[in-house]
Amino acid sequence: MAARANPEMRELLRRELLRELGSSSQLISCEQPDKDHLRGLAVCSGRVLSYVLDAQSQRLRTRPLFDLLLRSRR
Repeated sequence: MAARANPEMRELLRRELLRELGSSSQLISCEQPDKDHLRGLAVCSGRVLSYVLDAQSQRLRTRPLFDLLLRSRR
């Protein structure tokens, strides 16, 4: 069972999301399956992404899950 992320790991994640995705990114969920990784969901510019952060290498991997689209009728 994954534990809640400690504050230091959450801060590292926040900095990496800001660097990778920009200021419009929002964290949806965050869990820490072991002491060196964080994983969860984030929203950025109408996209929902899953992420995994490796704290040792400070590498953030993201994978788009879906895009939120605005449709209009004319």
